[in-house]
Order: sequence, then C-alpha cells, then structure tokens
Amino acid sequence: MDTNLTYDAKRAYHHITHLSFPRLVGSSGEAKAQDYIVQQFTVLGLDVSRESFSFSKFPAEVLPRLLCGIFVPVVLSVPWLGGRFPIPVCLACLLSLTVALLCTQWQKRFEGVYDVGRKYHSENIVATNGRKPNDKIPALLFVAHYDSKSQVLPIAVRAVAYGIAIVGLIVLTTVMVIEVATVAWFPDYITLVWLPDFIVWGAAGITTLCLLLLQINFTQNHSPGGFDNASGVGVMLEVARVVMACDEEKSITFLAAGAEEYGMCGALRYIQKHADEYDQSNTYVINLDGLGVGNGVNVVTCYGIPAVRTTDMLAEMFQTSGKALGIQVLERYLPIGVGLDSIPIASHGFETVTLTAGNVGRVALKVHSKRDRCDLLDVKSLQQVGELIVDVVERA
Repeated sequence: MDTNLTYDAKRAYHHITHLSFPRLVGSSGEAKAQDYIVQQFTVLGLDVSRESFSFSKFPAEVLPRLLCGIFVPVVLSVPWLGGRFPIPVCLACLLSLTVALLCTQWQKRFEGVYDVGRKYHSENIVATNGRKPNDKIPALLFVAHYDSKSQVLPIAVRAVAYGIAIVGLIVLTTVMVIEVATVAWFPDYITLVWLPDFIVWGAAGITTLCLLLLQINFTQNHSPGGFDNASGVGVMLEVARVVMACDEEKSITFLAAGAEEYGMCGALRYIQKHADEYDQSNTYVINLDGLGVGNGVNVVTCYGIPAVRTTDMLAEMFQTSGKALGIQVLERYLPIGVGLDSIPIASHGFETVTLTAGNVGRVALKVHSKRDRCDLLDVKSLQQVGELIVDVVERA
C-alpha cells in the first residue's frame, strides 16, 4: 500500500477510468465493478466483506408509472368535469397532490414496498479500518454507489418533468379549491368563469404531457457512468488510501452500495441491517455522488417537498473546511426527481450529506446516457473534493 499521506486526484481518476463501463444491476459489468472495488479495498488493508441483499424494482419502476397513470385522468377532470362536479374533482386533486408530495420524501413506514413483487439481487461492499464505533470518538460512514444505468430521458429532463407535474398538480388543485369555495359561498355564481378555459386546459395539458413522458423512461444498460457514479467510487477509494496511510483512529466505514439506480436499495439494506451498530448522535454519513465537474463542491443538506433537512453539524464542518482550504462549498436543496443514498440513511436518524460537483450544468443532459464518460471529469475538481473530505475527517 502507498503510504503517501496526501490525497491525489490522479489516483482517484485512475480508479474512475477502470470503472467507467456499463454496470447495471445483474449485468456482467456489475460483477466486474464489484471485483475491482473489493480488490482495491483489500490492497489497502481494510477489512472487506460482501453483503448480498434482495430488493424489488416495484418502488422505482412500477409504482411511479402506476401513480402517473392515475394522476392523468385526475388532471384532465379539472377542465372537463370541474365545473359540473367540483367537490369530487377537488377531493381527487387534493388526494393526488398529497400522494405526490409524500413521494418526494422518504417514508420509512413504507419501506416494505421493496419486498413487493419479483426479487432481484445485488451486493454491498463494506470495508472498515478495523476501529469499532464508540460514544467517545465520531464514526464516519462513506457511501458511493457503483452501479450505473441509462434511460430514455436524461436525469435533468426527468427532474424537470417531475417538477412541472408537481407544479401543475398544485395549480389545478388550487383552481378546484377556489371553485368549491365559490360554489359554497356564492351558489348562484357561474363556476369557472373566473379563469379563462385556455389557462385551465393549458395547465392540465402540460401536466398530462409530463406525466405521460415519465411513463416512457425505461431503464437500460448503455451508460458508462463516469460521472454517475464512478466518480464517487474513485474519490472514495483514494480517500480510503489516505485514511489507511494516516492510521486514522476514528471508526471509518466505506460502503460501495449496489442497486442505487433502483431506488437506493443498497443503502437502505445496509442501514436496516447495521443501524444498531452506530451511535446516531456521534455518526456522520457522507455520500459521494457525481463529482469532478466545475469549481467547488455542493453539499446537499435538504430534499423533498416540504424540505427535509438531513444535517446541521456536517454542513458546518464542510463549510469550515472549505473556508480553511479556500474551496467554495455551497449548500443545496434537492426537491424532487433525483434519489440519493443519503436519503434512506437519514430517515433512520443519522446526520447525512451528499457531496456533488460544484457545477453539474454542462453534464446534466449526459447523465444516464451513453455520453456519461470519464472524460467529462476534471482532475482539479476531483482534487478539491478529495482535499475537502480529508480535512473534514481530520476535524471530526
């Protein structure tokens, strides 16, 4: 093992190039990536284990399409039936909007949906530095998913479609609430004259188009996944090398999570199995997903509608390290459309953040496509995030 104590982005990029090939769950590429990661962790002297788990594609592949299919007639009923049957249409809109907003947040009580339907299998690769978590010294859990996928819609388009659909549901529900209030307070008033038909039909039409667009977003195995997420794994492997070279006394675990692209399954299964081994008040979870583009580092600390905050202390730690190193660190909020391994772990009571690239803009349309290659990445950007992480580990 190399005992150099300095983080080297070129080493991280070397790992990224060796992992940039299609590796969807169940493919030969997935097995190849698993073997590479195990080999690298073992060479570093970490205690390595492979934990198989089962999951269902129902929450990631079936349930969203089912809900979108149900929402379409509800949306179209507003301009079509809202004037004649305002109360039933209003109730349908309110129910649909409630369900849609619930789906933007992780619902721990609904984790059983990952056991619905046909079972698939993947594995988590877990490597530790041999130190046991205790209540005196902070424990760190690094997470980076190693699987990749391609889809009909790039992730940026998918996120925008989800966003428009949610906004459309909010607008149409508001229309129906006003409609019902008008009927209740002014029964002789001619309904729906307060808003031109073309606006209501336009909102319903655009919302329906987005819902139907999401129905065709099928998953395939054509993405090399250089940015998403060979970058996260490569950085994690180099951080692991530095941690072992420094003989860090803190308990540090590196989790290369499987099946993230099917609903953060690996992270969920890991925390379901191991949550009791950690002191929640003294454990920090750092997820690495989509690194090496642009200047600075984004730290995702909130998600969902309404916003759910996943950390306070970790955000402060990264801001402190960023200022000390002269690296721009910005907190980000992820409302909808993108899943992160930090989310199911946060739902089990742990402080979590996800580190992402400082400027994803130019690669957003290439994620989940054949164009997501490692040559999109910048070594300088990889160096910034690595130095930031190492500084946080030292300060924790």
